[in-house]
Amino acid sequence: MPKIYDMHSHFYEYGDREIEKILETDKSLVVVAVSDDVESAMRTIEIWESYPDRVVPCIGFHPWNLREGKGLLEALEAQRLVERIGPPCIGEVGLDKRFLDPHTWHIQVEIFRGFARLASEIGAFLNIHAPDAWKHAVAIIYSEGVERAMLHWYTGPQTLIMPAARLGVRFSINAALRIQRKSVEAAKAVPLDYMVVESDGPYEYRGLKLNPLMVRETIEAIAKIKGMPMGEVLETLESNSIRLVGRI
Repeated sequence: MPKIYDMHSHFYEYGDREIEKILETDKSLVVVAVSDDVESAMRTIEIWESYPDRVVPCIGFHPWNLREGKGLLEALEAQRLVERIGPPCIGEVGLDKRFLDPHTWHIQVEIFRGFARLASEIGAFLNIHAPDAWKHAVAIIYSEGVERAMLHWYTGPQTLIMPAARLGVRFSINAALRIQRKSVEAAKAVPLDYMVVESDGPYEYRGLKLNPLMVRETIEAIAKIKGMPMGEVLETLESNSIRLVGRI
């Protein structure tokens, strides 16, 4: 039976009992657990150590930290943790032109470029946040020689899909597919061979509390959109996910 990969979840925000229940409910589920800073990264590493065959740890620095007064020093601390741990995934990292003030752009670029360089050096895959900065993120990972990257919750331009895919980028479709038209359009536009799926749980979007257990339903919706058998979609998404995270 194919494994189902939730390629982007803030697993550290769940309590131990919630995590146990999620993983017990769907035994085929593998969770790619992103972090937002050093503190959440340490919690993520603890979860990974408890479930090494079910959780893929990611260490990162969310660009939204800049709204909270955190900056380059905190990002460098997260980068040092990446160097020390050598995780298979770096994230959540990225650029944001939709939700952050323009004056933060230069520091966003500096921080993201540092993580991209690390990903290239250690062979990790980048789990990228890039609202309205999709093209800029792809340009940076190309310039830094990153071979594996994922644009999380992709709702960007369709014209970017194939050029980015040729660079090793994959596009994540979010469980908000059920209520967000942009996610439906992305699911239509992204070829299945370049697609993965995610929850971004426990983020709340328009009253919908996202959860890793929603990913299976998302895959069913994608199969309907693509007009393909569920089994074929499951196997392709599993293969695409393994290409990013490796086998665990």
